[in-house]
Amino acid sequence: MKILLFITLFTFSAFNAWGCTKTLTVATNESYWPPYVILKNNALGGTEIDVLKAIFKSSPYCLNFSVLPSSLRAFEELKQGRVDLIFAASKTAERAEYAHFTLPYRVEKMLLYKHASSPNVNSINELFKKSLTVGVNRGSVFGDAFEQLRTQYANQVVLTGESKKRFILLNKQRINFLIDDSLVAQYFTKQYSNIMPAALVEPINVNNVHFMLSKKTVTADDIAAINSYITNNKAVIERIYQSHQ
Repeated sequence: MKILLFITLFTFSAFNAWGCTKTLTVATNESYWPPYVILKNNALGGTEIDVLKAIFKSSPYCLNFSVLPSSLRAFEELKQGRVDLIFAASKTAERAEYAHFTLPYRVEKMLLYKHASSPNVNSINELFKKSLTVGVNRGSVFGDAFEQLRTQYANQVVLTGESKKRFILLNKQRINFLIDDSLVAQYFTKQYSNIMPAALVEPINVNNVHFMLSKKTVTADDIAAINSYITNNKAVIERIYQSHQ
């Protein structure tokens, strides 16, 4: 695998483009999403980046990494064919209208987190019925049950673009709870000692995540090739994530 280097409006990549037969622009809206994505000194690192590099190593594809302002912007850019790939994507019928999805490459567990001063609740339903607020990522998928509640109690759902902002809001008690990926939360709960899992509440969503690729720029043959890379690198992928559990 070879990765290009250029910067255009928060666009970052790696090096040496010689030998590519196709270049894929990879979009993310996260600059600090440990352990998955960490932007430091104009270079992207983290487990998602390591997994992408492992999967595409020795492939004919090059990768550009572009950091965009929001997940909604990333999805729109992919829909229009201006970016090619989004990682850590949940598959939905709406997204499948304009995007291909690869085989899953990891499982995402979304949990509820609280401030030490937040009241205890036994379920997400109880949270909403008590008129409490919850911060969630704008554009994330949390399953059908939560989506119904989010529509019903829209005024109690605080949308944010980045995990770090949600944890700051919860630490300052601007919100009562938040929902986030369990591995991401491990990092932020070390930083904020007053934030902890809402232990009485079942996981909000446990879901396979995929690479999501634009139907405008990526072919079925490309998807078949990428699926083979995922399958052939399962052991490597598992080792990358296990090192952060």
